[in-house]
Amino acid sequence: MVVTRRIKPLRYGGILIPLLSLVIGIVISQLILFAVGVPPEMFYSTLVGGFVAPQMLRIFIMLTIIGAALVFSFTGSIWNIGAEGQIVWGMVFSAYIGVFVAAHSIKVPLNELSKYASMPGAQILDSTYGVVSILTWNPFIAGLVMVLVAALAGGIWASIAGALRAYLNIDEVASTLLLNYIAYYSLNQLVTGPMRGISVQAAQFGRTDALNNALTFPRLPIPGTTVTSVGVATAIIVFVIVWFILKYTSLGLRLKILGTNPKVLLASGVNTKKYILLALTISGILAGTVGAILFAGDYFFLGKIDNIVSPPTENMGYTAILVAWLAMLDIRAVPISAYIFASLMQAGNTLQLNLASVMGSHIIISGAAIKFTLIGMVLLTFSVLRVLTEYNVRFIKGGKR
Repeated sequence: MVVTRRIKPLRYGGILIPLLSLVIGIVISQLILFAVGVPPEMFYSTLVGGFVAPQMLRIFIMLTIIGAALVFSFTGSIWNIGAEGQIVWGMVFSAYIGVFVAAHSIKVPLNELSKYASMPGAQILDSTYGVVSILTWNPFIAGLVMVLVAALAGGIWASIAGALRAYLNIDEVASTLLLNYIAYYSLNQLVTGPMRGISVQAAQFGRTDALNNALTFPRLPIPGTTVTSVGVATAIIVFVIVWFILKYTSLGLRLKILGTNPKVLLASGVNTKKYILLALTISGILAGTVGAILFAGDYFFLGKIDNIVSPPTENMGYTAILVAWLAMLDIRAVPISAYIFASLMQAGNTLQLNLASVMGSHIIISGAAIKFTLIGMVLLTFSVLRVLTEYNVRFIKGGKR
């Protein structure tokens, strides 16, 4: 068997391959789930609902941001597997600004709580223990700073792996992956130590105090979703930045060459170490912004991670790797790929609830299994189709074709 790369790529392959992968993957998933008792009519109706459900918009926004961040580094064959850790540090630093700087918690006598109830910028966090959050910054300025420090934290964390790869030639796949777990456990140390709140809930469960309501990111008036205006604006800005850099700047051109033929850069006297470090740092900066969006748009406090399989990042840093893959590292296709994944994840969650209501305790398949069956079959089909369309496979017998 002789495998050779096609000289001429498949016409419209960038569109046809993902679409065919989606259709064939869904059909295969339906057959697998049917074998374990999922009715076909329920499967397809839920699947269609996932693509129009407002709940998937939140996941779509996050995956678009992280997917664009990863495409940026992947273009240079710099494999940033550490978006999870970059998001975690984005959450930590935005929480520090929101809970300890732009506002702060104080204990007051219980008989004085009533005067804080009507005080502008004050919010009672714990009425039984007398804990009040006092706003000290303008909410707009505070929100902007939270996003910026989250981006900075993500960039610094990613630059550690970037420096290891650039100057010590340590594989960034391993280092970024290990840095994720360091970030998880560092968060636990912080929220049970110096960042632990003073309310009863914070003391009992190991978490920060809640973010002042004035500092939470405003949500769009769309029923059934928690998408914030900051999230939408960040997704648009990140997408445009990555698209512009890759298409119109020398940095983008050199990243593409770094990913395909780095020897050309070396022969031209270009410092490839600088571009390796830049690729990971900028990717981390963009991914870190999601930490602020998650903290100030969804959670409003940081808590201890009891199970690292289910971190507050919701594993979107890992899912975004698949988004970038399905987009074939084409920044223009990232929103489409993110939409597909968000819809499949939402369909998996809904199908799990529908099955539970019909089958009750007899249900034998989890929501995670449903989601990853859907996603896995689409990606498996995508991999096979991409190989078949990018390579010629010939069989030779007895020295002749």
